[in-house]
Amino acid sequence: MSPPPPTTTTTEALTDFPAAQNGNDHNYDNQNDDPPSLCIPISNASHEFIEIFPEEISSIPSAQLSETLLEEKAPISLWNTAAMLYMTYKKERESTHLLSTACTELLSKQHLGSKEERTRILAAAGIAYLTQANKAGIGIAVDSESGMAAALSSSTFGSSGGTLPGGMGQEDKTARQREASEYNSELRDLADKHFTRASKLNPLFPMTWIGRALLNLSQERTENAKFFFETTLKHCGMVLPALLGMACVYFKIEDYESSLEMYAKAIQLYPNKAGASARVGLGLACYKLGQIDRAKRAFQRAHEMDAENVEAMVGIAVLEVRNLDEKYSKDYKKTAENAMRLISMANLIDHENAMVQNHLANYYFNKWTPVTGVTVKVEKGSTTIVGSGPINLDVGDRIRIGYEFETTIVEDEEEEEEEDDDDAMQEEHGGNNKTFKMKDSWKGESTDGLKLWKKDYDRVIALAKGAFSSTTVPGIQAESLYTLARVHHIRDEMEKANTCYERAIKLAPDLTPARFGLAQTLIWDETYDEAAGHLRLVVGKSPSATDAHATLGLLEAKSGKDRKAAFSYIKKAIDLEPANADLVLLEALALQQQESDYQQALERYHKALELMDSQGNSPSWIILTNMGVLCHETKKYDEAAVCYEKAMKALESDDNSARSHKEYAEQVMIRQKENHLFWDYVDSGVKCSQDMSDDSNQTWNLESDCSEIKAGDHVRVGNVFESEVIDIDGTTLKLKDGYAPLSTDEESNDKSPMILFYKRTNKSLSTFSAISIAFNVARLHEATGKTVAAIELHKAIVKRHPSYVNSYLRLACIARDCGSLANCSEWLKSACAVAPGNPEVLTLVGNLHLSLCDWKPAQSVFNQLLEQKIPNVEAYSMLCLGNIYFNNLKTPGKYAKHLQYAADFYRRILNKDNANAYAANGIGTVLAEKADLTRAKEIFNHVREVSGDSIPDALLNLGHIYLALSKHPEALQMYQSYMERTRSSDAPTSSKSKDEDEAEILLYIAFAYFDWARQTEACNNAKAAPADGRYKHCIEYLEKALKTTRRENLILRYNWCMAKLAAANCVLQKLTRGIRRTAKEVQDALNGLQESLPKVQTMLQWKQEGKKVPVSTSLMNNFIVQCKANIESAKSHLSEEIRKETEARELRELQRMEILAKQKEKELAELEARRKEAEEQEEIERKARMKMEKVTSLLDTWEQEAVKAKEESE
Repeated sequence: MSPPPPTTTTTEALTDFPAAQNGNDHNYDNQNDDPPSLCIPISNASHEFIEIFPEEISSIPSAQLSETLLEEKAPISLWNTAAMLYMTYKKERESTHLLSTACTELLSKQHLGSKEERTRILAAAGIAYLTQANKAGIGIAVDSESGMAAALSSSTFGSSGGTLPGGMGQEDKTARQREASEYNSELRDLADKHFTRASKLNPLFPMTWIGRALLNLSQERTENAKFFFETTLKHCGMVLPALLGMACVYFKIEDYESSLEMYAKAIQLYPNKAGASARVGLGLACYKLGQIDRAKRAFQRAHEMDAENVEAMVGIAVLEVRNLDEKYSKDYKKTAENAMRLISMANLIDHENAMVQNHLANYYFNKWTPVTGVTVKVEKGSTTIVGSGPINLDVGDRIRIGYEFETTIVEDEEEEEEEDDDDAMQEEHGGNNKTFKMKDSWKGESTDGLKLWKKDYDRVIALAKGAFSSTTVPGIQAESLYTLARVHHIRDEMEKANTCYERAIKLAPDLTPARFGLAQTLIWDETYDEAAGHLRLVVGKSPSATDAHATLGLLEAKSGKDRKAAFSYIKKAIDLEPANADLVLLEALALQQQESDYQQALERYHKALELMDSQGNSPSWIILTNMGVLCHETKKYDEAAVCYEKAMKALESDDNSARSHKEYAEQVMIRQKENHLFWDYVDSGVKCSQDMSDDSNQTWNLESDCSEIKAGDHVRVGNVFESEVIDIDGTTLKLKDGYAPLSTDEESNDKSPMILFYKRTNKSLSTFSAISIAFNVARLHEATGKTVAAIELHKAIVKRHPSYVNSYLRLACIARDCGSLANCSEWLKSACAVAPGNPEVLTLVGNLHLSLCDWKPAQSVFNQLLEQKIPNVEAYSMLCLGNIYFNNLKTPGKYAKHLQYAADFYRRILNKDNANAYAANGIGTVLAEKADLTRAKEIFNHVREVSGDSIPDALLNLGHIYLALSKHPEALQMYQSYMERTRSSDAPTSSKSKDEDEAEILLYIAFAYFDWARQTEACNNAKAAPADGRYKHCIEYLEKALKTTRRENLILRYNWCMAKLAAANCVLQKLTRGIRRTAKEVQDALNGLQESLPKVQTMLQWKQEGKKVPVSTSLMNNFIVQCKANIESAKSHLSEEIRKETEARELRELQRMEILAKQKEKELAELEARRKEAEEQEEIERKARMKMEKVTSLLDTWEQEAVKAKEESE
């Protein structure tokens, strides 16, 4: 907040200082606050005088008073007293004129007065000039830099520092402002001259010090001002001007505690003379120190002392509404009205007070003014409002219908075309019209008799312009410009808003709301880098600016330069408002800028939906569509379909079209089951029953005629059975499918007639927003292989909205991928007719010509694109032109020229964007063509590193380089990697179709094996053994290529024959190289030769018949000669191999029989040996048994004899 104005010190400075000695704190205030009368002695009468009462002084011109004073030869002190009276009643100009006349007439001409009187009158004149300069320069009694508006900008009505709609630009300083500035400088110069004259008379005169201090203070030289004020206080004690001056200095250097102390001391010592301005200064200092209640009391006291003190009135008003909340404050309306009454009274008192005008402008910017005498009618989903009577509204006016719905009046182009010139003129000038078009559609139910409010932006503009013209204070002017910018921003006048925002921040660089508004307009202008720079300043100045953090994060993510910093800004915004679903949505939007973050973006969308659901809000169709696209890109096709269906349902609430299904069906035909979002079954109103005499169950009898149904329509009988109408004849209906009732179908088990429904396109495609969803659904059909449904939906889109170019392009791409180049060309012609200069259309047309090798038309198209100078399109056009020249190197006599042109185009791209990997790849191809293989290989490897193998051509080119360097394994690896990459892509890379591309790569792989085999054969010894296997691989890949290509490729066929011939030669030469071979190998070689010979002979015959065969006759003749010779040789080799194998077989048989005989003899000998061994063993066992029998017999005899002996002994 600003300190009190210098004029509060100059008034007291015109009088003598009270006797304040030794700095003692006493009350030196004069209790009688009424100024004395001015008594002018009459020169010719000793006791007579002219008395002028104080209240009369304001009505007396200074010229008349100065003439009277001169005639009566009044003393200098009386002139000083008269000037003081003028100053007391705020007649600064009259006071200055009076003192200037005194200095000129009394001092310069008559040399009157003492030294002290002369010094005093000069100092007083200087102070008067300075007071008038301050008054003229600011237009209000505030300090020259930091007025009340700047001090309290964060607490104004409607939070002017927090809202960020836009505004309007304004020209440079007006003539009035320039004159005021020049006048201001002239007055300061005059003040300086008078102070200089006073100093020459008495350099130690205190009033001169005060004047010098005030002059330095007004010129922002605070140190010098502080020196003079301190000097005055030191030598003269606590005088009021010095105390107030020091308070101003401390406030300017932001030492608010010292400033408050000085103001308090001034008021304590001079409670009356300090006046209202000192209380205003005290209040401002308290405000800066956060002492709001004390500040409010100070402003109230100032207002009591001076009911016309504008600064006090504004201070009271601002602080009254500072903490008001419209929802929670009980006396909000009453308090706000009282505050605005004060502001309005201040404007009446001083209608050129810029600070007051800015507050009023801000108030009316946020105030809704009721439109009296009329009501309006709105319909659900409509953008049209109809008044009960004429309404004075202009395009760009902000209106409110009811208590919640806010929108903007926009130009109704259709209505304007229908009106005649007079009506159009009346509309343009805001004539008495009843019907207007809104920017947003009415989402509630159709209603009549609603109240209408509007924003009085004309009054806002007038007040803001008046404030700007009434002051030269940069901060206050910036506030005015910011208010103007907000008006034009909300009116979508972005260029004017941008100009005004820019001027505002030049005047007040710390006005962050204006800087944020400027960033918004720069984003609208797509000047993203500059906008990001301003947003960084905003978040640096206001760390809690949530919107600035979020917007900056989104811009950084979009640029892709520093994604880590981007998401740190967004995270900061979310941390500030964790429950704000919009910030989470913005984070998702930032994440979806890069394909690798799609999954995270989808997760953030789900998080945002959870927050919205917890807050009772529903997601918009745009959010759901974005989620569907992300699911599509991450191959979650089922989830994508669900999201698109939800998006269509969210959009249905805005659709209020009354058109019938029949009317839509006449425009578009959608019948595919996959497109169920865009058709409905309509009740025909007719019942039908099955014709039991028809065994096929296809015939149905209608109860009455149904004109809406015709052959080809899709119908449903009852709730389950669906089929297609083959024929309808009166009341007989024949369907494509037979009716088979289900056991669970109660209705079908019942023989009573069933209701007949027919399929018709619904009104979903009536809005352009629905077209966007339908296009994404069609793209989903393409990704999931539902080509017919995709084509049907794209055709419906272009039928309903013929200007929707994207569907033409997709239909062209589908036709191209299906091999129907004629249809592709037709769709592209339609797209060109709809959007002649559309770069996407022209690019696709150029690519079509490239795929057909129509170089000249392609060159013409890309030259046309190059002339448009669209950065990305320009780079792509130059790349294609370089490729065209490179592909035409074989043009007779133009090899070097075309190669140089190609290199030039690639270099032009790299000069503008050295990170363009495609152009670098092109430079590599040029170097490879010039046989600089080492450098070419380095470039291709660098392209792979930079692009992460996202450019398959680099792999293909590296394969060619390795092949040229005879590094066949590396070349084969590159070709295989290239083929894997291209198989996963959606479009052909170089030829007319994807199959042709794959066939071409298979040919490269086959040639790599062929060349590798020939290189191996060059050894011409046993080391050439692997060549045969490599020829076999070559033949395998050639056969794959022949199967892949859709048409007969004579080059591939001839290469296959050559590979067979080379493989046969390799087999036949194995004998001389010392490599083993078999009859089967020779037989296979012979078979290959016998298969190849008739094919080449047929090709030669075609050549002789004049057919186009891309192989020379001499080559084919040589092939036939070699093939015939090899066949004869192969036959002899085969006979020899068969003989050798027969002899080897017989020898192996004899050897086998001999081995078997020896083995038999050995077996017989072993058998005889085993027999003899068995006989010997048997004899041994016999003898052992005999001995055992003898022993047993002896034992028995011994036992008998023992028994007998025992018996005898007994």
